[in-house]
Amino acid sequence: MEELLKALYLRSREMDVNHVEAGALHGLQSAYLSMYALGLLYPWVLDGVTDLVPVHGRARGIGWRLEVLARDGNLPLTERLDYAADLLGGYVMRVDSEFVERGLDIAWELLYSRERGRLALPCRTSGVCRLLCHCHYFTGDEECLRLAGGLVVEALGRSGAWDGTELLAWREALRLYDSVAGDVALSSVEGERLGEELRRLSAKARRVEDGLVDAVRRCGDTDDAVAFSRVFAVVAGRVLEDRVEAEGRKI
Repeated sequence: MEELLKALYLRSREMDVNHVEAGALHGLQSAYLSMYALGLLYPWVLDGVTDLVPVHGRARGIGWRLEVLARDGNLPLTERLDYAADLLGGYVMRVDSEFVERGLDIAWELLYSRERGRLALPCRTSGVCRLLCHCHYFTGDEECLRLAGGLVVEALGRSGAWDGTELLAWREALRLYDSVAGDVALSSVEGERLGEELRRLSAKARRVEDGLVDAVRRCGDTDDAVAFSRVFAVVAGRVLEDRVEAEGRKI
């Protein structure tokens, strides 16, 4: 898996993050963030392939694209919410604080209802759940956490129907909520249910991810930037998670 990650990273460097298809940005960003963590915790894994500077540089390049897309009023609101969540999720070091400030400005613009005079849910997607979690993390706003918690409880009621990319997207949102909220935002029953559902979804999601990786191994490179970015993100995340679990560490 580590050799595959190195090959995918070298392939990704041929892609211009300033012009790559917008749908590929989330996967590329996720992959680079996982690789950055790998470089910090287990630098020998990427030995001979890269160091942290170009990885962080490419992640920042994606951040600039995400800001432009999140501000684009011609795009569907659901897409802008996803881009804003990704923008806030790209924070790595203090130099990235500019993205946090701009991301929060965009988030309040998208989430604040002038008609109601308060935050409101513009939709009920995994993207808006992630955005609310990031806003709570960076600002401590309890209303963001409350709204995200409501989305999580609703989502748990329909999680059995998730499959494919929807399953992966909601697992990411639920994991983020669990890491940000801890045990304080849900009732004990709901918190226990979230933990059980995350374990079940993780097993199901791993099978989906295995299918994506196996397809690449069988067929080789793909010209589909979105499909490539998903596999890149899966492999980078898997390598990081496997290393962390083997050592009993937390990230």
